Amino acid sequence: MTADFAEKSIRSMPRTPPPLKTVFQQRREREFLYLHEVDAVIAAMEQTRYPTRNKAIAMALFCQCLQPSELCWLRRSDLDLTGKTLYVIRNRELKSGARLHKQINLQPLCPAEVELLQQLGQERQCDWLFATERQTRLNQRSLHYIIALAGESANLPFSIHPYMLRRSGLFYRAALLLQPLHLSLQQCCLLWNWYGTKVKFSKQQELEMRAIGEATSQAFLAVLTQMQSFTRIQSYDNLIDYLLGAFLLFPHLDSLPSDYWLAPIDRQRQLYRKDLSTIPASSTLSPSAMS
Repeated sequence: MTADFAEKSIRSMPRTPPPLKTVFQQRREREFLYLHEVDAVIAAMEQTRYPTRNKAIAMALFCQCLQPSELCWLRRSDLDLTGKTLYVIRNRELKSGARLHKQINLQPLCPAEVELLQQLGQERQCDWLFATERQTRLNQRSLHYIIALAGESANLPFSIHPYMLRRSGLFYRAALLLQPLHLSLQQCCLLWNWYGTKVKFSKQQELEMRAIGEATSQAFLAVLTQMQSFTRIQSYDNLIDYLLGAFLLFPHLDSLPSDYWLAPIDRQRQLYRKDLSTIPASSTLSPSAMS
């Protein structure tokens, strides 16, 4: 009788829609962090219960540009401290441990990461790289909490989440790749519209496009290819947002610091091991004839 009564009571309760998600503009002014804010978040991890693990988490989100699911499923076997690399399976659909449509990168670690991960390996002995206190896999909810708490401890003016560290890392890598090309934001947008969209150009825009030069245009396409290979984002329409984000992080790429402590080891053509040498033929980015 009690169960029947409870079931009838639940059925009689009015159904209310879930609360609407607050748009991010009402919670924070931007969805990325400047480099000094990244440093502040990592430093704030010293005040947490597990400083070594949490600092390594923040660094991995920024340096390796990991999604929360990619970070939480990392195992100790994915880490090669001898070769100073991290085996990353780029996949947005990790369900019940199944890794579908494998897109694999072998990504080099920066010296600061290697030092922390060596220390973490001495403290933790379970199979998961970033384990909980009970030596189980860290879940995404806990990860969001750790990052949000660090943002508060760092006295940031808005709440933060793991994707902000990842996004900042991608903006930073894009800036490193774009800096040698000496392109402005306007020129990058022009190149993207020329190769990646069907926008009709005016005579003035065509003249500006020709002024950029074919060599620089091909270098811009190569940057897009390298970013695609690193992120495994299949849609170039989504990838261009991260590339142009370099100008959000550094409005003037010439001001990019040359000695940032979390810089990738290799800043040149290959920022990772798994590379795609050419843009797929099915891509909308097959170069147009510049006649």
